[in-house]
Amino acid sequence: MTTIKMVWAQDKQNAIGKNGSIPWHMPDDLKLFRDETMNTLMIMGRPTWLSIGRPLPNRTSVVMTTDPSWQPNYYEVKVVRSLDEALALIKKESRDISIAGGSIVYKAFMPYATDLVVTKIDGIIDGDTFVAPIDLSQFKLTSSEAHPKDNNHDYAYVVERYKRK
Repeated sequence: MTTIKMVWAQDKQNAIGKNGSIPWHMPDDLKLFRDETMNTLMIMGRPTWLSIGRPLPNRTSVVMTTDPSWQPNYYEVKVVRSLDEALALIKKESRDISIAGGSIVYKAFMPYATDLVVTKIDGIIDGDTFVAPIDLSQFKLTSSEAHPKDNNHDYAYVVERYKRK
């Protein structure tokens, strides 16, 4: 069975972004994102793609957009125009899938997610992009790892991992 893993960081009010970027400095969370998405078919919305700006190493980038004329500047990036098209692509792939945001893409893929990796940041930022609350009755918490605030991280945080029941 293909794993569909959703990976994101959020503050106490479910904010995941501000002005098209990540609104905190958390290098270990960026490393976690890299590790969790490595060697996957990584699906993201066009705003997330634009914030990253390039294909990430050892992942196949898939951009979801409803704009029929939008094309990336990189030949190796795949484009899908709908959830159905993305699901058809997933069926053809024989590797794990990671969902990299943003909020619309997380919401669309939540019914299909097998795993969640959520970094919960112990703070509130003035975000403008939010992830929908998770129906945790559908998932089992498999681990929770606390990390203190330090000189390299703006906030203390907890990494929670879930598996669909």
